[in-house]
Amino acid sequence: MDNLSRARSLAALLIALFSIGLSASPANAHTGFESSDPADGDVIDQPISEIALTFSGEATPAGEGFVILDPGGTIRQPDEVITEDNLTFVLRLNEPLVGGDVGVRWMVAAPDAHPIGGSFSFTVTALTPTGEDEEATQDRGRDESTAVDDATQSSADLAVGESEPTEDSVDTGSVDVDPTATEEVDPGQVGLAAEGEPVDLQSFLETEDARPAGADRVAAAARTLSIIGAVLVIGGAAFAAFGLRGDESDAHAVLYWVRRGGALVAVGAIIDAATTTVSLAGDWSSLTSPTGLSNALWSSTGLAIAFRASGGLLAASKIGLSTTMASAAGDPVVAARQLVSVGGGHDTPPPPYQNADEPFVYAEDHAWDPSRSLAGLAGVALVAISFMFDGHTASEGPRWLHAVTNLAHVTAAAVWAGGVAMLVLTMQRRRSDNRPIQALQLAMRFSVVATVALVAAGLAGVALAVIVLDSVSEIWSTPWGRLLVLKVALVAAAAAGGAYNHRIVVPTLDRNPNDQPTIDRFRSVVTFEAVALVAVAIVTAFLIAASST
Repeated sequence: MDNLSRARSLAALLIALFSIGLSASPANAHTGFESSDPADGDVIDQPISEIALTFSGEATPAGEGFVILDPGGTIRQPDEVITEDNLTFVLRLNEPLVGGDVGVRWMVAAPDAHPIGGSFSFTVTALTPTGEDEEATQDRGRDESTAVDDATQSSADLAVGESEPTEDSVDTGSVDVDPTATEEVDPGQVGLAAEGEPVDLQSFLETEDARPAGADRVAAAARTLSIIGAVLVIGGAAFAAFGLRGDESDAHAVLYWVRRGGALVAVGAIIDAATTTVSLAGDWSSLTSPTGLSNALWSSTGLAIAFRASGGLLAASKIGLSTTMASAAGDPVVAARQLVSVGGGHDTPPPPYQNADEPFVYAEDHAWDPSRSLAGLAGVALVAISFMFDGHTASEGPRWLHAVTNLAHVTAAAVWAGGVAMLVLTMQRRRSDNRPIQALQLAMRFSVVATVALVAAGLAGVALAVIVLDSVSEIWSTPWGRLLVLKVALVAAAAAGGAYNHRIVVPTLDRNPNDQPTIDRFRSVVTFEAVALVAVAIVTAFLIAASST
């Protein structure tokens, strides 16, 4: 099979996987708690045997599911949970709730498999579960009075006509009676917790401990690994293909980190699968349950994990190190540079560059040959596609629109961030090897790539914010919005460094390519960009899992 046939086969496979992903979880709205009946803070004068909870998107019970704290301080499970649309859940109780404050705690999973939880409380003032009227109460009082009179008469008859039975005359049959024993009482009947003490309502309503200890931290670490790995995979591959022209060892060093990035993505995906399983089941022991793992993977997040793991493994094992002479390689930067103003605008590049058709390429430069790494490139594509199905925001807005916008945002941002990291790496290696840094060549070529990527990432990011946020106030009133503000601030700092290089440092280098102070300044600013973008990656890991409600 020739390269063209392999490329067509891989393209068909990616299209098929993309189509499956779009249909994996068709929810159109983010899952959040919408209302309950009784509502939080309600005072009800009738016994309660049903509690209804409504969510804004499809949900399935996860972890502990639905639990109730009755007025006696006993934690109870509903006797029945009914739903017809996975939006409204009715909790039915065989023994109605009466006589005090009631707490309800819930945990459900959104279509993307991320669990969300919360709690509310209300008060029931009815004191009896039967709702007896006054006449029935009076009748019961007369019956009890008659029973007391009969018991009194029996005692009188016994005193007059019969002697009180002695211990010897009592037939205990075959039952041994312990005179010190008391009747065993079921704690659940008197409102006691398993430990024998009533559960405090305020403690019950605190939902922070609803998930297994440490699961959130491990999940955040897994997402951070995956995002940093994805940046290395996507951005490193783009930098090797478009930004880097130089010695073969430079290309090999960049591709080494592309491969290591693939391994990071795969490891992060495996850990993410484990933490998703634990979060949904509410117990670390669920890791040994095939059912728990299948529940976690049979979701939008499961599809993201599968794409990410397979893509990472392909990138780690199939990205080849083959290079070719730069003069023989295609160079999209040439066309893009016509649209992006970079440098001083030479009509003919100064020596020792090769010619005007291949700007800023030295005669002995090598370039990576991606045509010999088609399976590895498929892995890069799968890693990028995986982020279309990850996080709470994967169920926001029209599914296809969010998927395409998220793909554009992740890819463009990774090209920029990964390119900056590889730019720092290349300059550091050349400096350590006492080779010319060739800062102007790197700056001119990467500025074209970075400018296009930054504009695309910015436009897609704005579109995502519009899709996810229902109102401007959610920017400061929701966890997702606040993390978004922090991410934007960090991106702005990195972009300011890039703009400074693009507008000031690169033109200065263009006029004097060998000016060492300018080269050092360029390297310092790029390093600052890289540090800021690492912080962006970490914030993004938390942003993926944050709630927009």
